Amino acid sequence: MNPVTVTVGFVPSLRTRATEWTLKMRNDSLAAFAKIPGLKVVAPQPSGDDATIDAERGLVPHGLVRTLDQAEAMATYFARQGVDALIVCPVDFGDERSAAKIAEILRVPVLLFATKEPPAIDDASMARVSDSYCGNLSIASAFYRRKLPFHYAGIFFPDEHEFACEVETFVRAIAVVKGLRGARIGQVGVRPPTFETVGYDEAALISKFGQNVIYAELSDLVLDAQGLADDDPRVQETIDIVRRAAPTITVADDYLLKSAKLEVALVEFWKTWRLSALSVQCWPAIGRMLGISNCALYGRLTERRMLTACETDTLGAVAMLANYQAALGETLPHFVDWTIQHRENPNWLLAWHCGNAPVSLARDPREVALRSRRDMKGELPVNPGDPMAGLFQFQIKPGQVTFCRLAEYDNAWKMLIATGEIIPSDETLAGTWAWVQVNDHAQLYRTLVEEGFIHHASMVHGDQTAALLQACKFLDIQPVVVS
Repeated sequence: MNPVTVTVGFVPSLRTRATEWTLKMRNDSLAAFAKIPGLKVVAPQPSGDDATIDAERGLVPHGLVRTLDQAEAMATYFARQGVDALIVCPVDFGDERSAAKIAEILRVPVLLFATKEPPAIDDASMARVSDSYCGNLSIASAFYRRKLPFHYAGIFFPDEHEFACEVETFVRAIAVVKGLRGARIGQVGVRPPTFETVGYDEAALISKFGQNVIYAELSDLVLDAQGLADDDPRVQETIDIVRRAAPTITVADDYLLKSAKLEVALVEFWKTWRLSALSVQCWPAIGRMLGISNCALYGRLTERRMLTACETDTLGAVAMLANYQAALGETLPHFVDWTIQHRENPNWLLAWHCGNAPVSLARDPREVALRSRRDMKGELPVNPGDPMAGLFQFQIKPGQVTFCRLAEYDNAWKMLIATGEIIPSDETLAGTWAWVQVNDHAQLYRTLVEEGFIHHASMVHGDQTAALLQACKFLDIQPVVVS
């Protein structure tokens, strides 16, 4: 089962009477939906006669929706089932009023598609069987008139591969919408003194997404960590996990103990507030307070699906959440710096951070090392009390990736969506890193500069462009795409 799922209400819209064809389109659609990862479908069920409408059980004649009374009953049923979105299809011409009524009541994103036309009836009438093509326009105009957000998928038979791709993209987009709306974002501590760049407007997050920022003082979390016993089972289990994750460790045991305790404290903070993402203060405070670095700890939290951005970049944490939701939790994001342009390959850039990637993203798990920032080669003596200890070191696995970054200026939101390809390298670099080849680095970098995007981004494997574009449509965010 996917870690991230969405619940979608299916509205097979009927104009006149149920026929063998309309029932086939309903059933073929449901069969197609059953194969889509992360999708749970709620559909009207046949009542067994031509009159019964039951909002409690979702019953309408033939399991098809054609009247306003049926629409209101299904809206009640869908609301009770907690649907995140709707998929609407005219299985014949369809009924625009009832289809629009459900969307109007629920106010959730909608995917609209029409079915292809089968051969005409082979009798004297030569009548068309479906008319979905024509009726789809009426339903679309009803949505448009009511300013209801919808995405038009196309004209398909439900068993076509292209249809499945459209539905999967919609599911991933809705996962982003669902994840961002109403999210609780944890913020531990304050931003680094010189990093105005990660500043944000909390009121804008509330207004746009209905999010809550849950604050905690870093010093309070450190005190919680220091109050844990060395032999606390949670602490010892965390140390064991770290040792198994990193075949090479060139930091002292005191780091493992301190970091494990802080991880337990942060996990408790996450669970207590049921957070969706987290940003945490790191340098210089954590080195002074606890005598360690937090980078690898952030990677471990993200590995546990507790998405964590460093340097108290709260909007960066929200971008990580968008990437994670679009991936349906199947892969994890890496919170990166746009670091440098390659010295020889002008369309390569270094996606890097100090050592905060989850180890599941390592190109070769055998090469994962846990280091001190002062000794990324692992050549110097290991010193207890080293405030720079605690950085993962490994190269990120190759493959296509998507970068995401949110920005807000004057209550106007925009999202950077950029794609690239991680190119394997024989180099050994500090931290967690990858050389990413993009189509036009000059265009990408100019976009970052001129659109006000900062030096942090979330990076995730896969091409999420289509899903993030749809999410932007439903969230009324300006997409800034660099492909």
